[in-house]
Amino acid sequence: MTPALTLAQISDTHLLADITADLRGCNPWQSLQAVLQQLARYPIDGLLLTGDLADQGSEAAYGHLYRALQTWDLPVYWLPGNHDELVTLQAVFQAHRFYGLQAIDLGCWRLLLLNSVWPQAKFGEGYLAADQLYWLKNELHQHSAKPTLIALHHHPIPTGIDWVDQMPLKNSAELLAVLDTFPQVQLVLFGHIHQALQQQRISQSGSSLAFYGCPSTCLQVTPPIVCPNHHLPGFRLINLYPDGSHHTQVKRVKPNVVLP
Repeated sequence: MTPALTLAQISDTHLLADITADLRGCNPWQSLQAVLQQLARYPIDGLLLTGDLADQGSEAAYGHLYRALQTWDLPVYWLPGNHDELVTLQAVFQAHRFYGLQAIDLGCWRLLLLNSVWPQAKFGEGYLAADQLYWLKNELHQHSAKPTLIALHHHPIPTGIDWVDQMPLKNSAELLAVLDTFPQVQLVLFGHIHQALQQQRISQSGSSLAFYGCPSTCLQVTPPIVCPNHHLPGFRLINLYPDGSHHTQVKRVKPNVVLP
């Protein structure tokens, strides 16, 4: 079956104001360029950016990303992470092809972009405010017939890594309770964990819901079960089919970058 559309998820670019500067032994700009170069080999219909786009929330860093993506004649769907400054990010990403924190009609699918950034966080953890949960329930109620994917920055499921699981989506139980009542939600995509992760969850109604974490375009976190090339930056491809099914895979990119 031919996909209705294909998205590419890019996450945790952690760009710096100075594109020549390194972050923990990695140059985020150069690593992103390598990712985009490989991504250009694939036919995609849109880019999904799942937060921590700038390491320090600087306008210059967002400007670098904006210019890098301007050459892609594709819609860009974005949401903030705990390292981002939302007001600055919104000010830079004003072009008509850039869509942040809203519901997106993708034809036979829908994409819902959530803001899980928690201003009160002490360690980078996330939280979905009451208005976000209300908006989510309302959108899902109004469009119950369309298969839906949800994107946010923080992970709503455990990763198995103690220090990473100290900064999850704190009210993930509330999110999962909402998703349990709307079987049209097929998958949840997130960043934040700097690794590939895939889990299936069966809801109380018996429907299956897939959760996918994404590698960073620069520094990686070592997963509990070490996989080949886990230390390499990467991106995720998501094929969405007209019948509501999907297929996804992670692509890794050289150069070799490791987070101690």
